[in-house]
Amino acid sequence: MRFPHLFHKLFCQPLMLHAPVRQSFESQLLARINGETTAVPVVLADAAAPPRNRVTQIYETAGSVAVVHIDGVIDKRVSDFDMDCYGGCDLADVDEALALAGADPRIDTLVVDIHSPGGSVIGVHETYTRIGEIATRKEVHAFVNVMACSAGYYIASAADHIAAAPSAIVGSIGVYLALLDASRWYEKEGLKVEAITAGKWKTTGADWKPLSDEERAMLQTRVDALFTQFRAAVTANREVAESTMEGQWLDAAAGADLGLVDELTGATLDEYVKSLLTR
Repeated sequence: MRFPHLFHKLFCQPLMLHAPVRQSFESQLLARINGETTAVPVVLADAAAPPRNRVTQIYETAGSVAVVHIDGVIDKRVSDFDMDCYGGCDLADVDEALALAGADPRIDTLVVDIHSPGGSVIGVHETYTRIGEIATRKEVHAFVNVMACSAGYYIASAADHIAAAPSAIVGSIGVYLALLDASRWYEKEGLKVEAITAGKWKTTGADWKPLSDEERAMLQTRVDALFTQFRAAVTANREVAESTMEGQWLDAAAGADLGLVDELTGATLDEYVKSLLTR
């Protein structure tokens, strides 16, 4: 299968992802698997170019302020091939950048610049925890001027202070798992899968069969546990009502009234960083 990494994420793993973004990725992915032309460019590596250091692309400093950029759909251990195909943010790179900021004695303030609809659950809590540890020693700000949804907001909530543009989208605190049931297609095509298995749950989520009630209950338990962890992470640092954490997204102006945002600002990132330097 082409693009197995993205397919596995979309159809086999729990997600903390702004739902409209997932629909866009799904339509693009299925079109490309079927050999259709899409508007998504494939970027070919330039053999003459030096190797990319992705950490240097997301980390910068200005005086005593370090900035770590989280831009795009969130995942972890993303290959260069997958990054070129669908972009996104690799939390392995983010964690390295955070380690640089945390270890640098010249840095006393960290700004996590977030523009993300969320993504995979893998690695999100660990990055959240890493930011929280830095916050015990340094001042940490999350800056949002477009979107921090789902896993993006999960990470933002680790900061001491969240500043957002009034029109930015925040929230989408929830988890979901979408499984592709292609069993009717297999039947229509006259195909039958004979699976020789060992392990009660080994074929859970296989696209050639519907979920059993027991499998659905098991997966629901996992999603509920991740949801509970997500809400606990948010409320560890701020007062947010449970009714605000039911998967809905809203603009930051409304989010400020509900505890999701601490400061509304029309500043650019550069202007925001400068304001921290001149306090």
